[in-house]
Formats: sequence, C-alpha cells, structure tokens
Amino acid sequence: MARALQLGEGVVRHVLQDDAVPDCGRDLEEVCFDKVAAVQVKVAAIAVIFLTSAVGVLIPLLGRRLGVLSPDRNPFFIMKVFAAGVILATAFIHMLPTAMEVLANPCLPTEPWGHFAWSGFIAMLGALGTLVIEFGATEFYLNRHGWAMPGPIVDTLGEINTLEKQSLETSSGSPTCIHVKDGRDESMFTHARHLVVAQVFEFGVVAHSIIVGITVGVSHSPCTIKPLFAALTFHQFFEGIALGGCITLAGFRTRTSLIMGTCFAITTPLGIAIGMGIANTYNEKSPKSLMVTGIFDSISAGILLYMALVDLIASDFYSTRIRGSRILATQAFLALFLGVACMSIIGVWA
Repeated sequence: MARALQLGEGVVRHVLQDDAVPDCGRDLEEVCFDKVAAVQVKVAAIAVIFLTSAVGVLIPLLGRRLGVLSPDRNPFFIMKVFAAGVILATAFIHMLPTAMEVLANPCLPTEPWGHFAWSGFIAMLGALGTLVIEFGATEFYLNRHGWAMPGPIVDTLGEINTLEKQSLETSSGSPTCIHVKDGRDESMFTHARHLVVAQVFEFGVVAHSIIVGITVGVSHSPCTIKPLFAALTFHQFFEGIALGGCITLAGFRTRTSLIMGTCFAITTPLGIAIGMGIANTYNEKSPKSLMVTGIFDSISAGILLYMALVDLIASDFYSTRIRGSRILATQAFLALFLGVACMSIIGVWA
C-alpha cells in the first residue's frame, strides 16, 4: 500500500512539473552574478572588439600598399578562405542553433511558435532573399550602366574564334547577328557582382552583430560574458578580413570603403553599449525579446550561410586561380577546414 502511494505521488509530481508554467521572468543569473565585474569586462570588450574588427577590415583595404598582404597575393587569398570557414561555422554552430533554441522557448506562445520549425524556415528565407537581392541588384546595376544581356550565341570565355565567326558569316551568305560578351562586358559583370556582394555582406554582418552585442551587454554574469568576448574577438577579426576583401574587390572609393569599414567595426561595440543601457530593465525571456532575437538570428544565419557557401567559398574554389595550382588548392582546403574547426571548437564555450 505504501509503495503504491509513493508511486502515485511520483506520477502526480511528474504531471505537475510538466504542466507547470515556465519561469519567464528576468534571469538574475545567481551563479557568477557580479554587476561590477560584468561592467568591467564589457567595457574591455567594447575596446578590444572595436580594435580587432578595425584591424581585420583594414588589412585588405591597406593590403595593396603592404605587398604580401595584397588581395592579389596568395597569402591574403588563403587568409580569406580561412575567414570564409569561420563565417560558415559561425552560421551553423553559433547562430542557427541559438535561433532554434530561442524560438523553441516555452515562454513563447504555442501558437504559432510551438508547431513549426520557424528558425530553419526563416533562415531559408534569409538565404533565398539574399539570392533574390543579389540577382536584382546586379541586374539593376548592369542595366543602369548599359550592359546588354548576351544573345543566344555567346562565347562564355569572352572571345569567338575568328575562323568560326567567318564560317557563320559565309554559311548564310550574309553576316550573322551575334552578341559577343567581350572582356569589357565580363569585367563590368564581375564588378557589379563585387559591388552587390560587399553591400549585402555588410548588411548581414551588421544585423547579427547588433543582436550579439546586445546579448553581451545585458548580461550581469562575467562567466557568460568572457567566453562570448573571446569568441567575438576571434570571429570579428576574420569576418573583418572577409568583408574588407569584398570591399577591396568592389573597388569603392576610399571614403566609402572607410565608412563601410567603420560601420562594421563599431556595430558590435554599439550593441554592447545598448545592452548595458537597458540591462536593468531588459527581460531576455519576454516573448517580444525572444521573437526579435530568434528572427534576427535566423535571418542572419541564412544570409551568412549563403554568403559563405556561394559568394566566398564557391567563388574562390571554382576560380581559375585555384584550379590552376594544386598546391594553392591544397592550402586553401586546409585553411577552409581549419577555419571551420577553430570556430566550431570555440562553440564549446560560447
């Protein structure tokens, strides 16, 4: 009888625990809670992250004057591939899982958040949206500058063999109307792609950097902030290198390049400062906070996944530069996997 009562009490306790209302109040972080120490770490994070971000983005911007670090040289190419691996791991290991966890939080309403994989869906929309924006922006730029789409007979290498051209003319008895994408047109298309990629990449970076910065700023736990501090320092440096490389290839004016680099460098510190300002009133478990954080993280993850895989990795690995050298290809693959590994290992702590 006593045994049956104990089992009954256990079942009731289990049911009550499952049906209990989740605690959606402010998390006071009783473990390692220290406001003074947290503020000191956050102030240091603002300074260090700003400096590392600025250095990262300036390396390619100043690289043309530094010889070995020029974007045209192999050392910078390898560093850029490493940065692409860091960005890919950031999206897969840090951002997308965080978005999934946030949008699955029991503090969110069950309808509609509890019955669909919203984080993956929003990330997918972010990636597809990036494709649409890049395509549309590239077409707009080309049409604005009078670049005509090639006709049905096109030499994709930018040249048509003279003999083939003559045979086309003589076979019909009159000159055949053909459209040739010459080197100038190809150069304009490449330039347009670089312009669009740099701007879309900047937007994706800024969007997630603000959210990450606020996450650091609102925390009162040095134990939470320190791992994020280290991860952000590493991540921002190499993300800056990738962004700086895109800006350099786009050929922006010096003023525009510096403005874009400055915006990147100040975004995360600005987010930390905003977080510090609202730390005493911010409730990270409120439905609004969870929705904003989860949606922005999902969108940013989708953007970074697309940028890393399509605009950085695929663009580099399918270029004639890397296909013409097995040594460079081997070095690039090693750099890519090393970048992924480093950022993935950091994910153990942050």
